[in-house]
Amino acid sequence: MISRNRIYCEDCIEFMEKIRINDKVRIDVIVTSPPYNIGKKYNTYSDNMEHKDYLEWIYVVAQRSYSILKTNGSFFLNIGGTSVDPLLPFQVLNKFVDAGYKLQNTIHWIKSISIEKEDIGNSNPIGVDSVSIGHYKPIRSNRFLTNTHEYVFHFTKTGSKPIDKLSIGVPYQDKSNLRRWKSAIQDKRDRGNVWFIAYPTIQHGRSHPAVFPEKLAKLCIKLHGFRPTDFIVYDPFMGIGNTALACLELGVDFVGTEIDQEYIEYANQIIAIKKNCD
Repeated sequence: MISRNRIYCEDCIEFMEKIRINDKVRIDVIVTSPPYNIGKKYNTYSDNMEHKDYLEWIYVVAQRSYSILKTNGSFFLNIGGTSVDPLLPFQVLNKFVDAGYKLQNTIHWIKSISIEKEDIGNSNPIGVDSVSIGHYKPIRSNRFLTNTHEYVFHFTKTGSKPIDKLSIGVPYQDKSNLRRWKSAIQDKRDRGNVWFIAYPTIQHGRSHPAVFPEKLAKLCIKLHGFRPTDFIVYDPFMGIGNTALACLELGVDFVGTEIDQEYIEYANQIIAIKKNCD
């Protein structure tokens, strides 16, 4: 039986198969970001499979995860493309559909955005002519725009899982909507499927070459809807532990797998620090 609130140094496919066969536990929410197969420099994992092999591997990940997810569970998959391979996210999406998943929501994670004065609107409280915010990494190419966005595909088994939209809702900019719309019973509206989430600013090298923010995992878990007991979140590619940190913040149990022991040790350190601070 798996132990909750632990990161296992195991291959996720083998780990999920063991859960399927030997463990009665079924997962409520899976939140993860797998390697994109674009040559990122991990400590031990080689991020440069043959494209066909990579998609076959992703298909097995999808199959195994489907077998351990509850009937009303959610899988939130963060993945991005590159300028030279923009179709990769959709090819991965198709593998999950082939494995039995339904695509229920497509979320656009915006990492950097620029808004000019004419688009801000008179009622916006920002009060500036223009603003550029977020993580921006320019590219040298004279063919492509800098990619400031990634996908989060929300998969379920039925495509009809009720979600808790207002748990991650935002206030209305125009308060007159509270009077005009019958559905507006409080000053909070659906966030929509475009999420701006910036990376935290760091002044040193990253401990992992491809992390997603803790806030991204937290929004996904809240959107699914959670309870403090008898609920478990799994991250097959835990990395340095941001999904675990999100779970600690929300007070829910997690389990993770990661093949790099060094990343696990780092994750355990920041998990311990967070526990001591709470």
